[in-house]
Amino acid sequence: MSFKANLSPLYRGDTREFAFEFTDGAGQPVNITGHALWFTMKQNMNDEDSEAVFQKQIVFPASPQSLQGEAVLTLTSAETDLIAPGIYVFDFQRVIPDNPPVVKTLISGKITILPDITRNNGS
Repeated sequence: MSFKANLSPLYRGDTREFAFEFTDGAGQPVNITGHALWFTMKQNMNDEDSEAVFQKQIVFPASPQSLQGEAVLTLTSAETDLIAPGIYVFDFQRVIPDNPPVVKTLISGKITILPDITRNNGS
């Protein structure tokens, strides 16, 4: 099941974590080991993926968290520091290995990247 939502604004250069819990129809955890999660930001939803403002993929490792269907995708300060302030469209997609792969859009909407005042990220 997917839905549309606008994410809370993010200051350029800040770290943001997105937590997910994957369950089946009965509410039981789903083992997500080997599944991939994509986060994509674009200026326009019709832009090609190669034109994305930002894109990140993680593959869930064999871990107790993956066995329990728990996942976190983190945007680091170094990653968000490269994104110009503006309003973007985004989505999160889960890709389940199969032949062919099963692709599920989890959420899509808009996100605002705000200009930051302090540009020093501590590195």
